Amino acid sequence: MKLGNIATGDDFYDRQTECADLWRYLANDHVVASGPRRLGKSSILNRLCEQSTERGLLARHVDVQGVESAQAFIDQVSGHFPDASVKGYLAALGKTAKAWLSAVKKVELKGPGGVGGAIELQAGTSQAWHRSATELQTRLTNVPALIFIDEFSVFLQKLLLHDPKEAEALLAWLRAWRVTPGLACRFLFTGSIGLNALLAAHGLSAQFNDCHEYPIGPFKPSAAREMVTAFALRGDCLMRDGVATHLCQRVGWLSPYYLCLLLDQTMQAARDRLDETPSTVPAATQKELIDADVDNAYERLLSSRSRFIHWEERIKRDLTGIDLAFTLRVLTALSKSSDGLTLRQLSARLAKLEPDPDLRAARLQRIVIKLEEEGYIGPPDATGRVAFLSFLLRDYWARNHV
Repeated sequence: MKLGNIATGDDFYDRQTECADLWRYLANDHVVASGPRRLGKSSILNRLCEQSTERGLLARHVDVQGVESAQAFIDQVSGHFPDASVKGYLAALGKTAKAWLSAVKKVELKGPGGVGGAIELQAGTSQAWHRSATELQTRLTNVPALIFIDEFSVFLQKLLLHDPKEAEALLAWLRAWRVTPGLACRFLFTGSIGLNALLAAHGLSAQFNDCHEYPIGPFKPSAAREMVTAFALRGDCLMRDGVATHLCQRVGWLSPYYLCLLLDQTMQAARDRLDETPSTVPAATQKELIDADVDNAYERLLSSRSRFIHWEERIKRDLTGIDLAFTLRVLTALSKSSDGLTLRQLSARLAKLEPDPDLRAARLQRIVIKLEEEGYIGPPDATGRVAFLSFLLRDYWARNHV
């Protein structure tokens, strides 16, 4: 059971439908896998890479959250697709890879390495990184490779702040590459902050309108219960269905990360409880988790500031002035309501910050979209109310923001 790291092997649970859907879309489109953080998007990319190897396909999981320039981005992608590996892959294309290539499109693989001629850089030719971009595009355009770009929106946000013109040129080049006639490679992008909202804020939405957007959602209740029950058993603990249901209800938003986090704390709470249990209690009974263990674990998590502090830091990093004040006020108001609030109710709580009703409504709408895109709150329900996605985050915020 992984607590924050990429889930691999037996730690990767469920998501068969998502993986099957992404394979189907990648045969025809480039894809943006959208969804709030802590839903396991990176783990899904990693599983697709594992499945790619089984299918004889060349796929690489490229994490770009740590890079801050167009040159570093290109170097990161290029480093995951060294020329020797690409040529060896093309020389040994198996039946599965050839079938994928045929399904994607028919391409003549030219030369001993199977790579076609040079492709002109479509945008940003005055940029210092254009030569590396051209070389990368030339090497991979005719290769049936899968380029999985993880945390792209995190990288893009930093680049937009540092050098907007370079960011725009890089996006234009990537789009021009993706729509190149006869392209054999496929891109899949993910990010832990909302890419659509980020692009819209900078007037760059058209640079990704060629990609199919595939939303990644939380676990279904049945899958969540099965996962926590199975992971508890691996930890030598018995979790009956009623306790598994109680744990899922306390989490609320069935993110695999929060489910595993609460389960881990639940097993620790059970251990502490059983340490005080008289030794006359049978061993089999001592290993059973109960509702009280879940509730004690929940309280422990709320006291663990390090588990949630990054949610605060992101807000203060990204926003300033009145936008920051609006956002903090919205989150604090929502944290005190278990059923959520309507936009009208939120607007009333913001009147002192912005007396003008039209300006207040416009600012509130932008803030709500940002918070939804980045996984703080969910979309409006049937009654028009918005609320925190995670009960854990909601209760943490209520406890620490008066």
